[in-house]
Amino acid sequence: MMKLIQTIYIVCSMLLTQNAFAQQKVIANVTMETKSERKNEIVYRKGTKLELSDFQGDDEPNMDAVAMAYSGVSVRYTGTIKNGLIKLEIKMYASFDKSKSWCLETSRNERTLAHEQRHFDITALNACALFEELQSYHFTKNFEREIADLQKKYQKKNESDQDDYDSETNHGIKREVQEEWNQKILKAISEAGSCFQN
Repeated sequence: MMKLIQTIYIVCSMLLTQNAFAQQKVIANVTMETKSERKNEIVYRKGTKLELSDFQGDDEPNMDAVAMAYSGVSVRYTGTIKNGLIKLEIKMYASFDKSKSWCLETSRNERTLAHEQRHFDITALNACALFEELQSYHFTKNFEREIADLQKKYQKKNESDQDDYDSETNHGIKREVQEEWNQKILKAISEAGSCFQN
């Protein structure tokens, strides 16, 4: 049972005039969204539970895996100038792609599903950490680079966390270790505060 993480970053920005970049004061409003316009995406909310029917993609025969959950983080932002201030509106969410995620028929069971659920939860936890840093970050006129750098930071952390999870649980085969990870992840989700709405 393996997980391939695909992190999707969508960055949209409004081009600001040269005068805007001379401004030093930047105010950012960060929102964790609860829905997506993409029909194949499940946006993470506190308590989101995947179902086996959500794994709708075609399996990848050359992969040594019984299931793959594709999840990632989408971030977009716009910038405007008002009263001499650069105002950023940053919107983001963690999501699961049903059209790419797959599970072999022989492995469509609760154990496989639970392991893949934790992969999605890990992505969501890293999205929450990014959300919190974006909220507290003191942006400068170089906000585009700063946002991109933060995205890269949490993408790397997410990939590392996903690798640790699969390595330590042996893709869910080590049941006792899997249960330890389950408890650790569920505790972290419950403590995630205002990141995720119900």
